[in-house]
Amino acid sequence: MKKRAFVRYSKQGKIVPGSLILTSGSYPQGSSTWSEVPADLCCETVTLINRITDPAITNVSIRFYCNNTSVTVEYGSQTSTTVESLATILNEDFGSQFGVFSSTSDGAITLAIKTDLVKELCPNGVLSFNVFSD
Repeated sequence: MKKRAFVRYSKQGKIVPGSLILTSGSYPQGSSTWSEVPADLCCETVTLINRITDPAITNVSIRFYCNNTSVTVEYGSQTSTTVESLATILNEDFGSQFGVFSSTSDGAITLAIKTDLVKELCPNGVLSFNVFSD
């Protein structure tokens, strides 16, 4: 039987990170808003997570690592005060280049990045990122 994929949306209309469900059964039940997405969506993007200890960042910048070795750095000029504002700034400054940044309720930033870009930045290893103040 063919698999179907569903994601949950928050009240703000954003996909809830980690909510992807693959099922050969029926539509997910519950009070949340679920929507069906193409089943191959899970394989087109990878989600990276960066825990933020202090979202008050001046000149929000981002650095990517392959196996803990820096592979690219992008510098910004905006200042964040909350995790939510940090995600907005990351999308404005770097989203078109790297993917979609989101904030989580536990104070992290996630990045949905295309698999092809992951392979380009880190062909044989683990890709990670760090948000920092420049």
